[in-house]
Amino acid sequence: MHRHPEQGITVDKTFTAGDQASKKRRRRQKDRQFMDVALDAFIRSQALLLWRDFEVYRTKPGCTVAAALAETGFFEDKEGYAAIWQGHWERTVLPAAALSAGELYGQVEAAVRAAVTEERERRKATGDQPFEDLDEYNAFIRRTLNALLAEDPADKETTP
Repeated sequence: MHRHPEQGITVDKTFTAGDQASKKRRRRQKDRQFMDVALDAFIRSQALLLWRDFEVYRTKPGCTVAAALAETGFFEDKEGYAAIWQGHWERTVLPAAALSAGELYGQVEAAVRAAVTEERERRKATGDQPFEDLDEYNAFIRRTLNALLAEDPADKETTP
């Protein structure tokens, strides 16, 4: 019990099992929200890496956009899931070679999102290691969190 002296009111500060369950639900919800944001950030990061590779190929003398996209679309690092990634790349990105750079990047990101989604589902269905446990994904999360934690809040301007 806690007593507010100026009001003469006594408040019971004991928590019920419902309060604890509610806190757990809020925590799980926040964890899911973080993981959703983390997955979106990972997808964006993967798309940017592919875009960087595309740009490297594109700068080779005589290389067309279509050829650079074809060179970029090999996913041997995805091991047993390379066919998923390559399929989405071939269906989504290769036909978009004539689009503007911004539209083409949108297709790259769409292909990555579709590939990640399908890989996650396939991993669940086959009982393979969950996507969220992959070294590549966890390394991305660690790097991002370390970068966020290393930022000096004093360097940032506060907004009114």
